[in-house]
Amino acid sequence: MEWAVAYIFPFTKGDKISPPSTIGVGGLFTNNGSKGIAFGGKLYLKEDKYRVTAGVGHASINADIFGVGKVAGDSGIFLPFNAKGTGFITEVLFRLAKGVYIGPRFQWRNLALSLNRDEANIPDLDNPPATVKDIIDRLRDSLFRQKTVAMGPRFQWDTRDNTLYPTRGLFLDVGADFFGKGIGSKFTYQYYKVAFNKYTSVGERQVLGFRAMGCAAAGSRVPVYDLCLFGTSSDLRGYASGRYQDRRMFATQAEYRLGLPGKGFLGRFGVVGFGGFGGVGGKFSDIGFSDLLPAGGGGIRFRLTKSNPINFRIDYGFGRVGNTLNIGVGEAF
Repeated sequence: MEWAVAYIFPFTKGDKISPPSTIGVGGLFTNNGSKGIAFGGKLYLKEDKYRVTAGVGHASINADIFGVGKVAGDSGIFLPFNAKGTGFITEVLFRLAKGVYIGPRFQWRNLALSLNRDEANIPDLDNPPATVKDIIDRLRDSLFRQKTVAMGPRFQWDTRDNTLYPTRGLFLDVGADFFGKGIGSKFTYQYYKVAFNKYTSVGERQVLGFRAMGCAAAGSRVPVYDLCLFGTSSDLRGYASGRYQDRRMFATQAEYRLGLPGKGFLGRFGVVGFGGFGGVGGKFSDIGFSDLLPAGGGGIRFRLTKSNPINFRIDYGFGRVGNTLNIGVGEAF
C-alpha cells in the first residue's frame, strides 16, 4: 500500500498558467515486509516555463525474481531477494514551445542486495535450472553494497488540461539514463524509456485514457533491478513485480473512468475498468504473438480534496498468472 501527505499550492500567487506545485512525503508498506519512505516535490515556475522535480528516499524492498524472459516467468521458479538503500533524483525541464519541454536528469542510488536462500523454492541453488542461472549470476555480482549514478536527457510534450486528473490532451515522456563509471557508478549501462498517454472526455464525468510504453536496457552489465519489468508504474496491472522482466519490454492499456453522479459525498466516488497487454524479450523482435501477456481489472476512486482532483485509488488486476491489488494516491497514469 502507498500513502502520501502533500501540500498543493501555486508557487507564485497570481500565476494562472502554471499547474499547481506539490511538495510532500510518501511511503509504502506491503504484506511481504517491503517498506519505504520518500520526500520530494514538483514545482511549476514562471507561468510553466520551468518544471523542477526532486526527491530523496530510503527503502527496503523484498521481491521475487523469476529469471529473465517470458519462459522464466512462466516457470514459477523464483529467487527471493532484498534491496535496501537510499536514492536521490532530480530533473529540470525548460519550455521550448507551448507544451514542449527538455532538460537534464540526474540520479544517484546506493543499494545493498541480499539473497534469502531459506525462502527460495529451488532445491539446489548450486545447480539451478537454466531459467534462473542468469539471475543467480547477477545476484552474486550484486550481493554487496553498490552505487549507481546516471545522467541523461528528458523530453516531454504535454497538452493535458490538468496534470492531476486529465480529461483531454496527451502526454509524451521520453528519457534516457546513462550510467557510467566515470561519474561514480559501479556499472556502465543505459536505460531508455518512452511513454505516451492520451485522454479523451467521452461524456459527463467520463474519461477514456490510453497508455503505451516501451523500455530498453543496454550494456554488458545491467543490474537486475534495472531490467525492464512488469509490476512497476502500473504499466500492466495484474502481474507481480519481477515476474516478467528482460532487456526489452512494451505495454499498452486503456482505462475507462466514471465519476458517480451527485454533488455531495457520493459524488466524490468513481469507478474504473482497464485492460491491456504487453510483452518482454531480449529484443523487441523476439516478442511474438504467443508471448503477449494480457491483463485487465477494475477499481474504485475517492476524491480526497474539493479544490484539486486527487483520488485515492484501489485497483484489482488479473493477469495470465495471478492477480494484484494496487492501493495508492493518484491515477495509474
